[in-house]
Amino acid sequence: MEMRLRRRRKQGGIAVLALAVAIALNGQALPAEASTAAAPAGQQADGQGFVTTAEQAIKSVKALGFVDTDGSKLRAIAVEYDRPIAAKAVSKDAFAIEDYGMTLSEKDLTQGSAPGAIEKVYVNDVPEVSAAGGTSSGRYVIIEVNTDYQAGRFPRSYAITMAAGVKQCKAIHTADGLILPSEQAVTNYTQKTYIGYDPQTGKDRAPEYYHYANEGAYTIAGLEGYQLHTIEDGTAFHATHCFDEANGQYWDLDLPYALYVPVDYDPQKAYGLVLHIHDAGSMSSDPRLTLTESQAAANYASEAFQSLAKANGLAGVIVLCPAIAEFYPMDAAHPDYELRMARDNWTLSCAEPAIWQLMDKITKEYHIDPDRIYGSGQSMGGMTVMAMAAQRDNYFAALLPMSCKWGNNFNKDFPFNGARYYSMPTDGTIVWQNDSDGRPVDYRNWFYLVSDDNILYLNTAQENTEYRVLYEDLAGVKVPRRSLVLDDKTTAAKRSDAIRRLVAEPNETGIYQAVLTGNVSHMSAWFYGHGTPACYDWLLKQTRKTEMARPKLPLDRPFALAAQQKKTADHIYSVDRKDPSKVVYYPTGRRGAGTQGYNSGVTALGSTASLPPGWQPSSTAKTESKGNTDAVQ
Repeated sequence: MEMRLRRRRKQGGIAVLALAVAIALNGQALPAEASTAAAPAGQQADGQGFVTTAEQAIKSVKALGFVDTDGSKLRAIAVEYDRPIAAKAVSKDAFAIEDYGMTLSEKDLTQGSAPGAIEKVYVNDVPEVSAAGGTSSGRYVIIEVNTDYQAGRFPRSYAITMAAGVKQCKAIHTADGLILPSEQAVTNYTQKTYIGYDPQTGKDRAPEYYHYANEGAYTIAGLEGYQLHTIEDGTAFHATHCFDEANGQYWDLDLPYALYVPVDYDPQKAYGLVLHIHDAGSMSSDPRLTLTESQAAANYASEAFQSLAKANGLAGVIVLCPAIAEFYPMDAAHPDYELRMARDNWTLSCAEPAIWQLMDKITKEYHIDPDRIYGSGQSMGGMTVMAMAAQRDNYFAALLPMSCKWGNNFNKDFPFNGARYYSMPTDGTIVWQNDSDGRPVDYRNWFYLVSDDNILYLNTAQENTEYRVLYEDLAGVKVPRRSLVLDDKTTAAKRSDAIRRLVAEPNETGIYQAVLTGNVSHMSAWFYGHGTPACYDWLLKQTRKTEMARPKLPLDRPFALAAQQKKTADHIYSVDRKDPSKVVYYPTGRRGAGTQGYNSGVTALGSTASLPPGWQPSSTAKTESKGNTDAVQ
């Protein structure tokens, strides 16, 4: 099935085909007369009939993909010719794929091998894969590729994975002559520059260059039923008077989003709602990026997830996926305003209150059970749903954040790297003024406000120890956690079994942490998380009633500067990326201020402080290894 998203948008063209004349036929030089005839395509060559080049005969290149835990993947390429091709005329060695998605190497993979290697070549009369192996003749050559791998280096949204270039390597005999090999690939993409943000330095990373699929040059299975609301269509949500913590100003902006509503929606029945927010690598005004960067959106809209929701007392689940552009044209004075939602200095952009306004709209338009609203997100998206959970205490029934920092244990009244930031106004609407017990709260203290929440947090080793350390340091509470050792033999069933054991452990809070170790990366946590059914099973079993009944930890303390630097294994930030013998740590006694008796690790942004080679933590240190470990290989 194709990705049939309900939207009204004009489709752009496919990249202009290059023109060249090849001079080889099945590895042999052409006879002089044939070579001469090949120059003006369409002429007759003695004994050959019609002769043309692949660049002239190929009309289009279309990518056929699907969404899995790795994001979107290119399953096949449909090469459209201007004439029928016989099945016997094509073979695997007759074609070569260039620029498959982005150039992947083995070091980019966390599982599998040979990304994009050609597995099957056949012809078909429609631009679709065929389980039967195609037709005896057709205008489309279908090139199926290997998808048995998992990449961990870059979010795999459709814009990159649906880019494809194809070269015809051998001459193809047709009923009326020859199609000569290509001199250059025929493509469906445009090269663009990507400049990422480095949270360690607060500066832009070096430019990277990727091929981005052109409009209308792909189909994606797995996202049927999503409505796309875009700025181009005029259907994006218009948010007004949205406060931005970076500059203390209010802004109006158009917020694109994707929305899934079950086809059998009945306003007389109660539905759950999942808010899913993408990571910073997929920031764009195109909501298709958030739908394809992981399998989250496809899973939430799947029959399996919807059936699971019904088994847990809901009529189904509505899914909301906002799309945040990295830069937005606010006005003439701010043509490229940065919308990064949860910045690494923990200021929230105006995009975050815009999401709240959209959520309030959706919950009014549809019959949503207020006890069954869920939050999901990865990296920046996970940071954002955590911030939102602190702004409206016990609003979400459960949270599924992955590979994200969390804990705005940072006093915004205190200068941070020489700058002073603002606090979101607690107006009682966007940001609630009281907690679930009716007590006035400061939403900036995440640790206190989410300490009674239902949270299943997945991350990789040493990504985020801060919240757990604070709970242990100031409240004497241990968060149940398991270290899941992963390799190429990992199965979803074994991961699910480990998660079920984790969430069955006794717990003073509603928080559980799964730490992924082994052959993993920052992005692997959400790949594995969305590929582990037990995570969704846990999510849909949660209601906000358990949060309302559970007491918070005694962490509602004033902000103050910590008196000393803590140097233990639990207070380590990460291993130095360039020199593994060094350890980068949180300078807790230096800049910024957190909850009294404890400074936020976010004060380390841009710090180059490190411990010397061979340094060992104090004997009182408590390490990650003390948590339970499940080998799931």
